[in-house]
Amino acid sequence: MASPASPPKLTYPIITTDGEKYTLFNDEAIGKGAYSEVYRGRTESGRLVAVKTACKRVELQAIRGEIEILRKLKGAQNIVEYIGSSHSIMAPGSVTPETISFAMEYAKSSLEAEMRRPENLKGLPANVFIDLVVDCAMALTALHEHNIAHRDIKHMNILLFPGTPTRGRRSTHLFKLCDMGCSKALMENGGLHEMRTLVGTPNLLHPHLANEMVDPRMDRNQHDWKTKQAYTPEQCDLWSLGCTLYFCATGKFPFEHERNNKKLYHAAVNSLTKHPEAIAMIPVIKGRDAGRREMIYEFEPVTELPAKFTRYPKWLVCTVTSLLRNFFHEPKIEYYSKVANGMRHGKRRTFVSIDQMCIVDHTDMSNTPITLPSISSCLGYPSGTDLLLVSNTSFKYVDSKEKSVDSLPDDTYLVVPKRSEVDLRKILARNIEYHEFDDMTDRKLAEIRAKKCYDGLSMLTESDEYRDLFERVSTILSTQFSLLVEELSQFERVQTTSRFAVYVEMASVPMMLFDDANPQTKSISEYCIQQAKQAREELERHAKVAMNIESMAKQLAKDSKDLQLDDVDLPGIREELESYFFYEKRQILSTRVYSQQLVQQCYDRRNFIMEQIFKSPDKIQKCKLKLAMDLAASLNQLRLDYQRLQNTISECVDLLEKPFQEMKDVVNRCLQNQGHSRNSMEKSMHFLAPENQLRMKRTTKSCKKLIDELNQEIEQLGFVRMGDTLIRAVQEAREQVLELKEMSKEEEDDEGTLKREEETQEISILKRSPEACSSEHDDANVYVLFQLLF
Repeated sequence: MASPASPPKLTYPIITTDGEKYTLFNDEAIGKGAYSEVYRGRTESGRLVAVKTACKRVELQAIRGEIEILRKLKGAQNIVEYIGSSHSIMAPGSVTPETISFAMEYAKSSLEAEMRRPENLKGLPANVFIDLVVDCAMALTALHEHNIAHRDIKHMNILLFPGTPTRGRRSTHLFKLCDMGCSKALMENGGLHEMRTLVGTPNLLHPHLANEMVDPRMDRNQHDWKTKQAYTPEQCDLWSLGCTLYFCATGKFPFEHERNNKKLYHAAVNSLTKHPEAIAMIPVIKGRDAGRREMIYEFEPVTELPAKFTRYPKWLVCTVTSLLRNFFHEPKIEYYSKVANGMRHGKRRTFVSIDQMCIVDHTDMSNTPITLPSISSCLGYPSGTDLLLVSNTSFKYVDSKEKSVDSLPDDTYLVVPKRSEVDLRKILARNIEYHEFDDMTDRKLAEIRAKKCYDGLSMLTESDEYRDLFERVSTILSTQFSLLVEELSQFERVQTTSRFAVYVEMASVPMMLFDDANPQTKSISEYCIQQAKQAREELERHAKVAMNIESMAKQLAKDSKDLQLDDVDLPGIREELESYFFYEKRQILSTRVYSQQLVQQCYDRRNFIMEQIFKSPDKIQKCKLKLAMDLAASLNQLRLDYQRLQNTISECVDLLEKPFQEMKDVVNRCLQNQGHSRNSMEKSMHFLAPENQLRMKRTTKSCKKLIDELNQEIEQLGFVRMGDTLIRAVQEAREQVLELKEMSKEEEDDEGTLKREEETQEISILKRSPEACSSEHDDANVYVLFQLLF
């Protein structure tokens, strides 16, 4: 009987791969965590990747779970992308019998590194912070949809990738959540998911987890600590995210934490639960416990996100405060998702305020659960302050209670508060004295150097903001004054209405002649003449007002262009100053003189900008701030004057409308008495007009023939053409009219003056000729009157 076949001999190492293959660079370490190490690597296609590897038994269990979770989340925009993995089993007896690694996309930086930059010492810029809030919401939503709890959210586990400010993004950063070593995939049973494992970072733990950290019975060497109180994924993830966002907005954590006194954090978070409006707790030392040699603390609640240094806009402060309050007291991912969606896709408007010396990027949150104050309050004005908003193309008055920007069509507006007195924003003085001495500790020196670099960089940012502010104010004001000049140059309503008033006054004379036997007609004519004269005099005065407004607007448009600030060019100083941020004592001390010189340059540039804003150059001219505020007030006043001018002209038109309508009724009665209808007269005069005859002669021969026949018939009837007017009079009157026409051709005076003289002469001829005014020639006179009125 043959012996059984022996199993095939295994060849070590046994390597199993998944996804794209890659190479790990052992000499290029990126970072190290509690359970693993991260190195730089590259895939077979040449893509640069970050490779996370583990070889210990506890590490292997964590990294297997992380790989599985990243596979489930593949395709989520704000979760780090899984690329491939490798599992190596070495021969028995090896020092590292098993190794697992996986490759993920390579990040340009991390949120931890971003917060270490000196310019972010007091918090991230508003646009960067908003993108962080929204990206984290999308990441947590993806985890929630896959029933996954992260359980260790912190700034060190958020990576930065290049992004573009499009489709609602505001910065060039894209944030992604990483490090799923503590994460847990929950059962998809649709019920309430509760956990009891004690995991996470001590100064970011939910109160249910923090309570266990101070339990003296807890075994510090045990890796599967359990909590007495269960917690949900929303509770632990939103709590730790809330602490992270508070830190990124202020540079400080909401709850103090000391390594040697874990009770401090425990007492702070438990104190927070007693204040439903609080989002942070500030410890205040009240004494010392002599027996235990410990400090005794009391805690003061913080109810609004501090923004003294970052100067976040009011809408953002209110929004983040509401979010943190939700995270710490009633955590709901759905609420967070709705707010974040409004932050990214809500309507945005930029408000430029001269008196507040700021540019506010405001977002409308009316479609979210957040209730914001009014636009006026968000811009820092007292309650009840109405606003005039001026853009490059429009004016808009906004009520003090208005919250929505739906009625604002433009993107950028200059804000002019409708108040007699406005409180100017106070600009704090800067102190650039920094004491870096040899006898200081490394930590103290690092703190001073961080403040020195932060002050220099913040002064550069402040100067840039003021320069941008006055450049925008200058552009808006000069554009508006130029538009006003253009409107006034094309404003013919005064002249048109004035001519109409003269026209009505002249038209009243022949009407009195043609119907002088009727006292009512005479009364109407006299009233019409009186009203026309009054309207004409009023319009002549306002024509001068229009010219004055135009002249002032031209000058103010030139003054507005002078608002732009001169600047000092300091190329590369921002990058250079940031490069002098050190932690080592030797480097700090060796560069303290030159770093002080860099800060001094930033200080001098800021002072140069501030002097232009607040000081007169020669004690005669206005400072830039005063000039800007006066120009804004002048623009408002000129616009009001222009509106009143338009209203006055409308009143003059109304003044003429009623008597003119009565005149038209008299003319219609005259037409009916002569057997003519108004429509037939209108058609006849339109048809016989010279320009219409010329157009018709160019069309068909039949039209040309018809016009020639009509003209011959007019001549045979003894009519004389005066422009569009046909007059039949006695031979003497006809000769005088023809003579007047001949004289008008020879004269080179103004055409409008000549036309008025012709009409006056014509009326006087008809008045002197009894035959022309007789009943048998009334039809010609009706033509004259009809042409004057219609």
